[in-house]
This record gives sequence, C-alpha cells and structure tokens, in this order.
Amino acid sequence: MRLFVGAVAVALLAGCATSPVPSSEADPVPSSRLFAFQAPTMGDSTLVVTRDKGFVGGGCNTKVSIDGRQAAEIGTGETAKFRVTPGEHIVSASSCGSGLKERETNIKAGSTKKFRISIDSAMSMDLSPTMQ
Repeated sequence: MRLFVGAVAVALLAGCATSPVPSSEADPVPSSRLFAFQAPTMGDSTLVVTRDKGFVGGGCNTKVSIDGRQAAEIGTGETAKFRVTPGEHIVSASSCGSGLKERETNIKAGSTKKFRISIDSAMSMDLSPTMQ
C-alpha cells in the first residue's frame, strides 16, 4: 500500500512540472508586456525566449532582461522575439521568487538564438538554449 501511495505522489508531482512548447506553437507575448528590443537593429539578429506550459509558477509572469534591461514579462506557454545587435549578450529570467538565471550568448548577424524557461515542481527555474 505504501508503495502505491508513493507512486501516486510521484506521478502527481511530475504532472505539476512544466512541459516544453516549441516557440512556433506558443502564444506570442502581448505587446503590453514587451518593453524593449522590438525595433529593427543593424545586423538584425533575433533572440527568442519561450516559457514552457504548465501549472507550476503559472500564477506569475517571468521577467526577462537582456543586458540588464527589462525586455518582457512572459506567461506560461508564451514566446517573445527580441531584435538585438550581433555579438555577446546576457539573457536573464526571474519568476515568483525562483531566483535569477542568466545565460551568456554570442549571436551572429542575421541569425536567431532560442532559449526556453522551465520551472520544476520544486519551483526551481531554468533558462536554457533550445532548438525549438
């Protein structure tokens, strides 16, 4: 009986973690929550940040900054595109007291780099590169 209860508990917790959503299938962040990096730039490189779908952390938006400047607030299952100059950038995300995650990226002129935000059942957030 204990084994059964333990298995059910683990299944429920796993079901609470976020699940990946490709940026092409995510909802775009409304313009009211896009604050910077929307205008075309020389070299017109693009950073795409997509937040996974799921219940965990769904009560608050994730704040995304690029090079220390707040760029957007992203809800679950949403994606945002940012136009940046080619070169090195720091992308950061913070949400619901889950801490600040930062990633360095080097982007070439005319290219696109994608990141995803995930939050596990322990409210631990990650910001990681993705192909989706």
